[in-house]
Amino acid sequence: MGDNAAFTFFEATVIAVYDTGMLDQDLLSKFMEIHRGSDIDHGGMVGTLSKDGLDVEEIVLKVFGEEVPTYPNLPKDNAVWTRAEQLQNEEYWDRRAEAFAKISRGKFGWR
Repeated sequence: MGDNAAFTFFEATVIAVYDTGMLDQDLLSKFMEIHRGSDIDHGGMVGTLSKDGLDVEEIVLKVFGEEVPTYPNLPKDNAVWTRAEQLQNEEYWDRRAEAFAKISRGKFGWR
């Protein structure tokens, strides 16, 4: 089990600074570098959204100039999803995870 508290703090910090309009790649890099080699864990993600409706992963992707995947147009009630719709949902989350890992793991050595 990883460090959930570290991710919770990271999320709150990034969103607060992003909402001020002051978050850029240099500052975000400093926030991420603090956790190099640590087992920072997404289990600590609270799900707070920025003023413009982005979560912390979407903010990281946006600030680093990466494509923020668009969520597929699926019925709100996932109990009625077809297998194809379930796969669309899974593919979306996989693309997001890969894009975020490219930065968090690839650039900053998060485990």
